[in-house]
Amino acid sequence: MGSSVEKVSQIIAETDQDALKQRINVLRTELTEHNYRYYILDAPMITDAEYDRLLRELTTLETELAEPVPADSPTQTVGAPPSSTFQSRKHGEQLLSLKDVFDKDAVESFVQRCKKEVIDDELHFIVEPKVDGLAVNLRYEQGVLTVAATRGDGTTGEDVTDNVRTISDIPWQLNTDGFPVPDVLEVRGEVYMSKQAFAELNERQDTEGLVLFANPRNAAAGSLRQLNAKVTAKRRLCFFAYGAGIGGRVLASSQSSLLERLNSFGFAVQETVLVNSVNALLDRYQVLLEKRSVMPYEIDGVVYKLDEFLSQDTIGADARYPRWAVAHKFPAEEVETTVKEIIWQVGRTGKITPVADMEPVKVGGVTVSRATLHNLQEMTRKDIRANDKVVIRRAGDVIPEVVRLYEFGNNRGLPSSAPKKCPVCNAHSERNELEADIYCSGGLSCSAQLKQRLKHFVSRGCMDIDSMGAKLIEMLVDEPGDSKLKLYSIDQIYRIDFDALVGRKGFGEKKISALKKAVEASKARPLSKFIFALGIRQVGEVTAFSLAKRFGCIERVRDASLEELQSIEDVGPEVAKSIKSFFEEDHNIRVLESFRTNGLWPKEIEATSNLVDNPFKGKTIVVTGTLEKMSRSDAKERLRSLGAKPAGSVSKNTDLVIAGPGAGSKLDQANKLGVKVIDETEFLSLLEEEQISEPEEPKQDVLL
Repeated sequence: MGSSVEKVSQIIAETDQDALKQRINVLRTELTEHNYRYYILDAPMITDAEYDRLLRELTTLETELAEPVPADSPTQTVGAPPSSTFQSRKHGEQLLSLKDVFDKDAVESFVQRCKKEVIDDELHFIVEPKVDGLAVNLRYEQGVLTVAATRGDGTTGEDVTDNVRTISDIPWQLNTDGFPVPDVLEVRGEVYMSKQAFAELNERQDTEGLVLFANPRNAAAGSLRQLNAKVTAKRRLCFFAYGAGIGGRVLASSQSSLLERLNSFGFAVQETVLVNSVNALLDRYQVLLEKRSVMPYEIDGVVYKLDEFLSQDTIGADARYPRWAVAHKFPAEEVETTVKEIIWQVGRTGKITPVADMEPVKVGGVTVSRATLHNLQEMTRKDIRANDKVVIRRAGDVIPEVVRLYEFGNNRGLPSSAPKKCPVCNAHSERNELEADIYCSGGLSCSAQLKQRLKHFVSRGCMDIDSMGAKLIEMLVDEPGDSKLKLYSIDQIYRIDFDALVGRKGFGEKKISALKKAVEASKARPLSKFIFALGIRQVGEVTAFSLAKRFGCIERVRDASLEELQSIEDVGPEVAKSIKSFFEEDHNIRVLESFRTNGLWPKEIEATSNLVDNPFKGKTIVVTGTLEKMSRSDAKERLRSLGAKPAGSVSKNTDLVIAGPGAGSKLDQANKLGVKVIDETEFLSLLEEEQISEPEEPKQDVLL
C-alpha cells in the first residue's frame, strides 16, 4: 500500500488543482457505479482488489486536497442505496463496513492505534474468518423475528424477511432458556452459500441453459433477493451471526461473550480465537489462509476486532468504518489475464466445451493457463474472444472459469462459433434445441470421449481403481489396433490381459500385480458407485445414490418407467429420458452383459420403501478425522444407505458426529454446540447391533 500512496502523492505534486478535482470526481462516479453493481445488481464489473485500489486512491486524493469531503462520497458511505424492488427498512443502528488492510505493517498500525487510545495493560483481539457473503440485519421483538433487511446503504436496507425465513440457521424465535432478552434486538450476520451448494446450483443452471453465477457471494445475494421465497428455499443458503445492533450491549460485555450468547439463542457462529499481539494475529491469518481452500464455504480474509465493548466505545468510529476493527484481506482469487485463443474440448459424455487458452497466471495458489467458458451461450453472453483481457476465478479445487470480460484486446478476434465437427474424431456435432450444449456424435469411437469416460469409471468416487491413472488410460486407448492391451470400451477393463504389460518401461511385477488386484477389488463396489461410474448423462453422484436407494438393483433401474424415475426427487423429465435412453442403447446393453459375464455385478440392496428403522435413519451426521476400518467416503455411503444425511460441516442441525483420530475444528464445533460425538468403534458397534453392517446378497438373478 505504501508504494501506491507515494505514487498518488507524486501525481498530486505534479498536477494542478483543477485536474486533481477532476480525477476525484471521476473516481467518485466510478466507485458509486461499482457499489451499485456489487450491492444492488449483484453483478460486479471489477475485482475486489481493483475496487480496493480505486478506493485507496480516492481516500489519498481527498486527504491531500484538504477540502471538505461530501457526505455522499464513496469514502464516507457504506454499500449502496436500496433498490426499489423490495420495501425499504431502516435499521435501528447503522451497519458500518470494515476497513481493509493487506499487509503486516497495516496490521501493526491498527494494533498500535488501539493500544494508544485504550488505557489497558493488555488488549485482547478476537479473530474471526471473514465470510464472503451478504450482510443482513435481523430484528427480533420479544424474541420473535419480525424483520430481516439487507445492509443497503448502512442505514436503510431491503426487506427480505420472507426469504430469510427459509434459512435454517436463522431461528424464527430465540431459544433464550429463560435468559432475559431486550424487547428489541438486532442481530447482524452474513448470509452465504456453501461451495457444494454453489457447485450444484451452477450445475442446474448449466443443465437448464441458464446464466451461471460468477461466485458463491453473487449466488447468495441473487438467491436472497428473489421475489419468490420458494426459489430462495431451494438454494440452500446458510447464515453466521457475527454481531448485534440495538440490544447487543445488554446481552454481553465483549464480542466473544456476545457470540456465545447468540449461539445459545440458536444462531450458527464461526470458530474464533482471542489473541493479544500482532504476531498472534498474523499467525492466525496464516492458519486460515492455508485452510481456505478446504473450508466448506468461501472466506476472503480475517477480521480483527477489539474484544471488550468498553474498549470499542473508547475508540469509536468514523462515517464509514469502526476504528476498533479491520479486515485483513487474502490475496485475490479473481485475477486478470489475456485470452490467446478459444479452443474446444470433448468430455466423457461427448459434450464439446469452449475453453479459454490464456497467458499463464497464478490464482488461488495455482498457476493456470486454461479456464472453462461452459458453453456457447455463456461464451456469447460474456462476449469472450481471442486477445481479450478477462477475469478468471479458481476457488479450492474448482476448475478455473472465466468470470467476465475485463477489457477488449488489441486485434480482437472474431466471435467463436460452434464447431460443426468434433475437434478430435471429426464426427458431426449435435445440439438439442432445448439445450445450450453441443455434443460429439461419435460415441465411444471418439477417443476423447472414451478416455474421459474411462477416467471417470476408474475414479475414486466410482469404481476406485486407483492403480489405473490417467497416463495409463491414455496409453491403453492409443494402443495399436492389434494390441492385446487396447481399450475400446469401459467393460474391457475386466477382460484386459495385463500380462501383456510385462517388459514395458515403468511396469514391473509389483505394479502389474497391483493393477490386477485393484481391478478385482472394484467388483465389490456398491450399487450407487456402479451407477455413477456408468457415465449416464445428467446422472451425478447424488442422483446415482437416489436411484440405488429407490430401486435396490440395476435391473429395476433399467426397467423403471419414466413415471417411476420421475418420482425420485433428483430426477426430472430430461434426466429420466436420459436414463431410459442409456439402458435402451445397444452398445450399453452389450457393455452391461459383458460386466455380468466378467463378474462385475453390484449386490442388491434394500430399497427405500423397505428400509427398516435404525439409529441413523433421518439423522444429519458428520464424519470427521481418520477412520481405521473404512474410509470416510465408505462411511458416508453406508450412512446414506441407512437413510441418514451425511453433511460436510457441523451446525445446530447436526444430530451426530463420528470422529476419528485427527478430528479438528469440526469436533471442537460439535463439543461447543453440544452435539453427540461417537468414535469409529461405537459406530461399528451400532451397525452390528442393528445387523446392518453388510448389504444383503442378491435375491434374484435377472439376465439382461
